[in-house]
Amino acid sequence: RAEEQALLAVKIRERLGPGTERLAWSLSSLGDLASSRGDLDAAQDYHQRALTIRQEIGSERQIAISLRSLGQVAQARGDLLKAERYHREVLEIRQRLAPGTLEEANSLFDLGRISQDRSDLDKAEGYYQHALILWEKVVPGSLYVARGLRSLGELFAERGDRARAESYYRSALALWEKIVPGSTYVAWGLSSLGKVIREGGDAVKGEELQRQALAIQEKLAPGTRLVASILGELGNSLADRGELSKAEGCYRQALSILEKYGQGTTAHAEVLASLARAMGRQNRPEEAALLYERALNALEDQTSRLGGRDELRSGFRASHAAYYKDFIELLVAQNHPELAFQVLERFRARTLLETLTTAHVDVRLNVDPSLAARASSFQQLLAAKSEQRARLLSGKHSDAQLAALSEETAELLSKYKDLEDQLRASNPNYRELTQPPTLSVQDAQHDLLDSNTTLLEYSLGTERSYVFALTQTAVKGFELAKRSEIENEVRLVYNLLTARNRYVKGETVAQRELRLSQLADEFDHEAAKLSKLVLEPVDEPIRGNGRRLLIVSDGALQYIPFAALPVPQGNGVPLVAEHEIVNLPSASVLRALRRAASGRIPPPKALAVFADPVFAQDDIRVRRSGLPVRNSKADVSQAASVPLDHLSRSVADVSAGGRSLPRLRFSRREAEAITAITRGKVSKVLDFKANRATAISPELAQYRIVHFATHGLLDGEHPEFSGLVLSLVDENGRPENGFLELQDIYNLHLPVDLVVLSACETGLGKEISGEGIVGLTRGFMYAGATRVVASLWEVSDIVTAELMERFYRAMEVEHMPPAAALRVAQVQMWKRKNHRSPYYWAAFQLQGEWR
Repeated sequence: RAEEQALLAVKIRERLGPGTERLAWSLSSLGDLASSRGDLDAAQDYHQRALTIRQEIGSERQIAISLRSLGQVAQARGDLLKAERYHREVLEIRQRLAPGTLEEANSLFDLGRISQDRSDLDKAEGYYQHALILWEKVVPGSLYVARGLRSLGELFAERGDRARAESYYRSALALWEKIVPGSTYVAWGLSSLGKVIREGGDAVKGEELQRQALAIQEKLAPGTRLVASILGELGNSLADRGELSKAEGCYRQALSILEKYGQGTTAHAEVLASLARAMGRQNRPEEAALLYERALNALEDQTSRLGGRDELRSGFRASHAAYYKDFIELLVAQNHPELAFQVLERFRARTLLETLTTAHVDVRLNVDPSLAARASSFQQLLAAKSEQRARLLSGKHSDAQLAALSEETAELLSKYKDLEDQLRASNPNYRELTQPPTLSVQDAQHDLLDSNTTLLEYSLGTERSYVFALTQTAVKGFELAKRSEIENEVRLVYNLLTARNRYVKGETVAQRELRLSQLADEFDHEAAKLSKLVLEPVDEPIRGNGRRLLIVSDGALQYIPFAALPVPQGNGVPLVAEHEIVNLPSASVLRALRRAASGRIPPPKALAVFADPVFAQDDIRVRRSGLPVRNSKADVSQAASVPLDHLSRSVADVSAGGRSLPRLRFSRREAEAITAITRGKVSKVLDFKANRATAISPELAQYRIVHFATHGLLDGEHPEFSGLVLSLVDENGRPENGFLELQDIYNLHLPVDLVVLSACETGLGKEISGEGIVGLTRGFMYAGATRVVASLWEVSDIVTAELMERFYRAMEVEHMPPAAALRVAQVQMWKRKNHRSPYYWAAFQLQGEWR
């Protein structure tokens, strides 16, 4: 009925005076009605016609109304990239013309919805809270306030905080029932409340609330997307109760609406996956497989239109990991391991694969120059904060100083990421740059493996896990224990493996050695249990001394070096004694690295090694009173604040208690040893020259190998703050930026064969489901490195120097590829009585190309 009246108004106004604001208003009304029904094509057409009129009139406030409506249409289609462009333009207009008003609050809320759809919940909460404050000030107790409360409830539900979610939902519903009883808003509120109650375990109450919501909405607006949403949730309640046939009916009704009005959206993918799960539970696997395939296609189409930063796409995929895991389980049950492997590759390390595919493609081309300039300014400010943080950690400091600096940096980073989002959204080619093809089993067998290589790819699941073993001629899937059982064992093994890095206050040397000896025995026992869980099932495909293993880990398994696990039925012999081991984020990433390196002109120089940087003004190498810099070789014991065998290469171990950043005495010896071994032109970058300026120099691209022997800084929550600490002062003791952070590394052009990160925990970072560990290793791969050697825990300075000397000797004297050379070095260390513990030799892993 509303549409009939609006169409009549348009006809009259077109006759009375085309090109007026009143005509634009009527067209906007028709657009809103079309959106409410889910007819997005009609909605876009009406709003575009209204915008054209308003642009001719020139009223910015009215233009903003049409732009906002077009943004809402784009968001309903799932095109968040386009939606964000519209809503940011609207917010800019409203903050300029009407700050602190209802209009500004609406625009903040719109951007919050986009952030939430991308699973960027922290940013969404910030937008919602800001909008809610304005709404409660300008229109208290209104529909706007209710909508803000409902969205906060949805956000907390996504975080798993059902108690807070239910509280917000009830507050919103109470307002709606007071202001507009029996309306579509009430239906929306009832459905939201029903969902969170069902997820809390009460499927009966959840079903009751969904049926109440459905009765209201079908009476007011049948066939709309809200009806589809309610039907989907009703289906979930029925499925939870085991009424699968009734659930199927609900899902299919929801699909009939979404395939008309919501094709390719997240809602579409979710209903498809729910229906697939119901088909699987009804023993209809073929139908389930087709539905899962459609669900993943819809989800991946949505992912390509998210916009925003790489980590947002990672988080969005991670929030839907269950779809991939369920599909994999179904395919394994159908005895289709090759298809299951391909689905796993569709999920594994996709963001890294995208970044490798788009490496050195400038997303700032053809965008607003002022945005690019502001982004560059923020980059400089962030670099200064990172330098300040490294310097603070290197000297005496308080927890309050560090906390204040972290807060300032986090605020800067948030603003910089907002600008990054805008830059990406402004690039017309961005979506096309983020859709690399998926690797098939045949591709992997033909392109990546040889007759002596087996690929093991793990997938940990809630009820059961899997490992896929690929050789050149076969692929098999093996069922493993559930995730919790495997990860509990991993934690035990990792803690025992790194026990030497933990000190007991007041413990004598003798007591420490006795404790470590007892823990070593316990490690042998627990490592054997972990090997039985993750290696024994694939004993047959990996059998054969000298066989190469390519390992794609998952979850907590990424923190364990497979080299240190005992061979199944091998009497405690470590896996590295019988196998060359290479680690990969995914098989597809190896193919991308190999393609990037193909046709590359060999660099003219052999090795650049950074070692023994100068961290403090009181270092003996700093110039004093006009005297020349003293020869640093003359004092290798200066600045040792901990015993020699306890000195590690980690900033983490010096960040508490105000202890100064110690000089790494043996990193210099390491540099001398490996440059003496390496064939070709080498460069020792020592002392003050081992600085950030040298590290970001384009000249590094001329080397085959780039080696960093210094302190590492790990930030597991914000990997962009992780990095390598280089010289922090110049020859005269003046402070200089010596922190090579992850953002610097991503900006490098470093097409080298090998990067060695001879520092602590350089192989760690932030673990994201499906994506793996995001940190320094990925940064160097993005910069162009074909392979990276990095560490999993704090490593001893003196033992690392010896391991690296053996590693380079195997590469340069015995002419072995890096993966084989690392194995030789580790086995040699294992055979030495005083270094037999894997703590000394297993921390370093090679990721990337094995050839």
